Amino acid sequence: MNTLFYTNIAITIIRMLILLPVALLLDGIFRKLLAKAQNRVGPSILQPFYDLAKLFEKAESDSVGYKSIFFRIVPVLYFLSTYSLFLFVLDIVHFQFDFILLIYMIVLSSALYILLGLVSNSPFGVFGSMRDMLLMICYEVALTVCIFSFVVYSDVLTLNQMASSWLFLKLPLASLCMIVIALVETRITPFDTAEAEPEIMGSIETEFSGKGLAFLELSRQLRFLFFILLLLRFLFNPINAVAFTVFFTLLFLILLFSEATSARFRTDQTFNWLIIVLMISVAEFIRIYFVVW
Repeated sequence: MNTLFYTNIAITIIRMLILLPVALLLDGIFRKLLAKAQNRVGPSILQPFYDLAKLFEKAESDSVGYKSIFFRIVPVLYFLSTYSLFLFVLDIVHFQFDFILLIYMIVLSSALYILLGLVSNSPFGVFGSMRDMLLMICYEVALTVCIFSFVVYSDVLTLNQMASSWLFLKLPLASLCMIVIALVETRITPFDTAEAEPEIMGSIETEFSGKGLAFLELSRQLRFLFFILLLLRFLFNPINAVAFTVFFTLLFLILLFSEATSARFRTDQTFNWLIIVLMISVAEFIRIYFVVW
């Protein structure tokens, strides 16, 4: 029994550690394909590894908020909260109503990202946080409603009990809303309103450098991988490696296509779109509720 327990612990640790290079490699492939789609040469696929190594070796600049303990702690907390999300999509942690904790952890991760801009004492960071705070009212509620729609339709109490495949055919509106929310959560155009580098520089990340910025970049890459896996789990729930690879690639290309071909929305445009997404998700939940019950 002890041997089996420690073996499972070792396997879990290995699975979690593998996520880091996979997220970095996925980001490198994304950047390379994005450059090709825009008729550019683009960086090496291994560029995210080089960037991360450089940032961890670089000394942090003496920015406005550097003396604050929160300025140094919040990037680490944001990384840990984002990293912990994989415990649910990989079925490492599962218990009754675990999807509620998953929703809470997603909201916590988004809230910590907003807090990053506030603790930086930078007008660009604060402005970016205010934008994201406004949009969060819609997209986090819509995400919650969508997750409940999938859970209620599947009639399960835990995420690992969701055995149905091809749910995107049975819940098309909730699936579409989930994809839009994934674009917002991963800050992909046209929904990267909170960052908007030409308008507000680096936005929330403006004052961060060195290890702090490294944690933010790694969190962004992990968040991108997480939402692909989340969509994969709810929309397709593949039963074999071939199906997993095909649908993972499909979702990756959808996000890539949006980034390569879309222009950024203004804040009011994004907010209006998210209001529509929220209304559609609520309508889908009401439909599913009456169908199931």
